[in-house]
Amino acid sequence: MSTLESITLTQFRNFPHARFSFREKIVGITGLNGIGKTNLLDAIYYLCFTKSYFQSRDKYNVQHHQNGFRISGIFMNGQSPEEVTCVWKDGKKTFSSGKVPYEKISEHIGKYSAVMIAPDDSDIITGSGEYRRKFFDGILCLKEAGYLELLLHYNKVLQQKNAYLKMQYGSAPDHNLLNIYDAQLAAHGAFLIEKRMHLTSRLPEWVSHFYRQVSSNTEEAPRIAYELNTTDPAASYRNGRQRETEAKRTLWGPHLDDWSFFINDSHCKAHASQGQKKSFLISLKLSQIELLSQSDIQPILLLDDIFEKLDPVRLRNLFNLLQQQRFAQIFMTHTNAEDIMKFTKDIFKDIQIEAL
Repeated sequence: MSTLESITLTQFRNFPHARFSFREKIVGITGLNGIGKTNLLDAIYYLCFTKSYFQSRDKYNVQHHQNGFRISGIFMNGQSPEEVTCVWKDGKKTFSSGKVPYEKISEHIGKYSAVMIAPDDSDIITGSGEYRRKFFDGILCLKEAGYLELLLHYNKVLQQKNAYLKMQYGSAPDHNLLNIYDAQLAAHGAFLIEKRMHLTSRLPEWVSHFYRQVSSNTEEAPRIAYELNTTDPAASYRNGRQRETEAKRTLWGPHLDDWSFFINDSHCKAHASQGQKKSFLISLKLSQIELLSQSDIQPILLLDDIFEKLDPVRLRNLFNLLQQQRFAQIFMTHTNAEDIMKFTKDIFKDIQIEAL
């Protein structure tokens, strides 16, 4: 189990320079809206996954009028401290552990783990399939050896194939080259699909378990369906070559797969109430923590504005569930320190309040 002892931010978002020390397992981060509470959580996430939870491009994390940022944190692995540092400057990112830079930044993934629960997570329920693929792939990248590497390879080949298809303007495509692309996509795609199917078969049990406890409702039954874009990518590529050439993009494969969430056979996206959607989302995240802990991964839990998201009953149920789960630390943001103490003091032993 790895815990974060301290973090230092330089020119990251709205922090010119700031250092924070964490002495307890439960940390409440308080302050007015817009002061940087979410940014601090995102910096912690960044040190675990080499990227922002909220921003797709690193340049948007740089403080205004600056040309780079730096995040450095001290993790405790047992009794041994380890410094993890990210520097992004002029479009180039370097990541180091113990002051030794990684040759590939992806080598850091899996060393430290975090689970974020944030307001924008509602897109997992109501948004496009991209958000659900990100969620499921995120679990598998930590749990399954080789999944991240094959996912990166699949996406690289996919980009190359799509770029080639877009270049064709009336000329006959090079079928030998497309055969090479398709063979790689089919092989890697089959592995991704297999792992996703296995995860999808295991997740509903835990989602149902947590949903009943979060919502205090035993009558509603959550269900998850994995919707494959194709069950046989190789055959789809072979038989659909003409369609892909005309569309100038790859029309089949796990990059287009999706999941549907149901409660009592009613589709959550269209028919669930806001309370049901929130309960389903929290249950998904708790299931993620449970599945990681079964692989001896105890993540840092990052709760952003959870007090604004849940009513008092669901909030109390959530904290009671967290008290039973295995995690390294919990960081939570809220404007009011008294609310944090009110809901957590009877559940957690020692709580640190860090006011920004």
